[in-house]
Amino acid sequence: MENPKRKIELLSPAANAEVAFAAIDAGADAVYIGGPAFGARAKAGNNMADIGKVAAYAHRYGARCFLTLNTLVYESEMAEALQVARQAYEAGVDALIIQDMGLLEAGLPPMELHASTQCHIASPEKARFLEKAGFRRLVLARELSIREIDRIASSVQCEIECFVHGALCVSYSGQCYMGCHMNGRSGNRGECSQACRLSYDLADAQGRILQKGRYLLSMKDLNAEEHVADLLQAGVSCLKIEGRLKDAAYVKNVTAYYRRKIDKVLQGMPGLEPLSQGHVHAGFEPDLQKGFHRPYTSFNLSGKREKWVVPSTPKAVGEEVGQVSSAKASLPGYGGLCLQARLKPGVRLLPGDGLCYLDREGVLQGSVLERVAGKSCGDEVSLFLSWSGKEGNLPEGKAMLYRNRNQAFEKELQDSSCERKIGLRIVFDADASCFRMEDEYGFEASLPVDVSSLSEARQEDTAKAGFLRQLSKLGGTAYSLLSFSYHGSPVYFMPSSLLNDYRRKLVSCMDRCREMAFDPRISGKNVPGTTGQGQEEDTGDGLRPESLFPLYRWNVANSWAARFYQRRGLPLDVSAFELQKESGQLQGKRLLMVCKHCIRFQLGQCLKGDKGNEWYLYHGRDKFVLRFDCRNCRMEVWSA
Repeated sequence: MENPKRKIELLSPAANAEVAFAAIDAGADAVYIGGPAFGARAKAGNNMADIGKVAAYAHRYGARCFLTLNTLVYESEMAEALQVARQAYEAGVDALIIQDMGLLEAGLPPMELHASTQCHIASPEKARFLEKAGFRRLVLARELSIREIDRIASSVQCEIECFVHGALCVSYSGQCYMGCHMNGRSGNRGECSQACRLSYDLADAQGRILQKGRYLLSMKDLNAEEHVADLLQAGVSCLKIEGRLKDAAYVKNVTAYYRRKIDKVLQGMPGLEPLSQGHVHAGFEPDLQKGFHRPYTSFNLSGKREKWVVPSTPKAVGEEVGQVSSAKASLPGYGGLCLQARLKPGVRLLPGDGLCYLDREGVLQGSVLERVAGKSCGDEVSLFLSWSGKEGNLPEGKAMLYRNRNQAFEKELQDSSCERKIGLRIVFDADASCFRMEDEYGFEASLPVDVSSLSEARQEDTAKAGFLRQLSKLGGTAYSLLSFSYHGSPVYFMPSSLLNDYRRKLVSCMDRCREMAFDPRISGKNVPGTTGQGQEEDTGDGLRPESLFPLYRWNVANSWAARFYQRRGLPLDVSAFELQKESGQLQGKRLLMVCKHCIRFQLGQCLKGDKGNEWYLYHGRDKFVLRFDCRNCRMEVWSA
């Protein structure tokens, strides 16, 4: 007997139902979506009726729907959080993504649980601890290398999920308290204020200004397309796209791109196969360069430290399209900006495109293209842009030119859709008076036909052709017709209107059949015991309270979470940073971020293992202390 193939899942973000449908059509094996509360993106909430529709649509293709319940839950909020979880179960959601361990103690419905990246899973010890607590999937920290991921995956039996694309946090997820310290808005509560995207001044231990007004914590965007095979070989089962605030066009493009990439990789890995079903046809050519993005990085996957931050801007710069030769502003007869530029081969710029460059002070400047003079493809061209800047905002000669808005590609995405089809074979059995159908994955259904009102066909071939013609009209459904055959006798004549009615009923029948087969409430995939309750106790697996110090880094926000850890040999109390901030208990210097990114390395001043002096960051009235943990190759940001 052959071993079953390991299922590989492409997981896409969904700000709402519209985005979720687009992601599934583009080839997502699963989507993750926020409910009415307690999701890590407070602005991406949805009602349960819509989430139920998403779950049903996903199940039609054998795909899945996950609900994000991944914020810290305060004592007074636990009843509401449990109600959201129960509603998700009733809506047919496949799994909950959670951060707060108190939920496991408080009484979740029998659902599959995924440990959020907010749980800070960066070691085999933490992975084993959470697996024994009842989690079926672990979302690993984005800072890990392929080798570290492999080591963790080899230490557990549960599924491993890793990010492959999207925005990066500069701090280890779940371990960032910067925003809460600065303005009371915490990512652990779904209200990240993006303190990492602000500009800062940098000073050394003597107070000398080293950098001024630079975006020293603003990470590039993750693009791990070249590491897909490495991740799968390391034991990763789910490849995740970040972006639960992104629109349908963005998600459709990125999902379709990674669908193709993963399918190509899987062709050379016979022991693996996609989780879901159906064949995707995109009505456009997916392109990661043409969509919204900051400069890309594969981050630490290779295990090689690089410059992961863009200090000049936190914004999307888009694709590189050429190089500036010269720039002049306010020419006679034209009050805008004229750039002489040599475009890269194959690049075509159009009025309405957004262009940007670094000016003479190293600051990103952008404007809208109004007119192009020249061939606009691999040659020197004149670009006329709207302009309201000053002389210092002009680009240096030979500055790179970027397009951060590709109007033609955006229109193509908006006007084009993806189709996802499952092949269907339909038989009309005259002897049994019914339609029978079977899809290419073996799902079967039948539909009785009242033949008493039908007459025999005068021309059998014409009648059969009528069946085929009307049953082939499956546009707007999940199916395409692979074949139709007529069995038995007599051959009936069936009017087109009646055939259309039966076609709609056949589609509905197969939809229900497939949705029920993949509904976790019916299929039995979610069973009692997966919630962590009743799991073996005292399973710290080498974890000690001091392994995350200060203790608020354990993110214990309620008595249920404290009890969860205490039952497993970790004597932790309710001490979440957010609670201490609200009650005024925070005193002295506080650790606000732990980062793989290092400003010293970024500036070419790596200490190479020697402990150096503290540096300082300033933003307005806020001052922060930088400490360098060279032994572990990490940077810490502390309050001053």
